[in-house]
Amino acid sequence: MRTTERVRRTRSFGARPAFCPFCKGDVKIDYKDASLLSRYISSQGKIVSRRRSRTCAKHQRRLAQAIKRARYLAMLPYAPGHIWKTGGVGLSRSTR
Repeated sequence: MRTTERVRRTRSFGARPAFCPFCKGDVKIDYKDASLLSRYISSQGKIVSRRRSRTCAKHQRRLAQAIKRARYLAMLPYAPGHIWKTGGVGLSRSTR
C-alpha cells in the first residue's frame, strides 16, 4: 500500500464539529427576529437543511416554524423573486 493511499483514508475532508448554535448560546428563536432567521434561508428562498445549518432536530423544527410564521406576516419573502428585487435576505453562498 502506498503512503498516499493510507493518508487519504485517514483524513476527513470538510469535517466540522457538530454543535447546535442555539444549544450552545443564549440565542432564542423568535419569528420577529428577521435578521437571525434570514441567515437560515438559502439564496433560493428555501429553509436551509440541518446539515448545513448545524442545528439539532429540536431547534431545526422551531427554526422552520419561526421562518414560516415570519413569511406569513411578510417579514421574510416566500419566493426568490422577492429576494432579487429587494437586494437579498441574508448572506449568499459565496460569503458563507
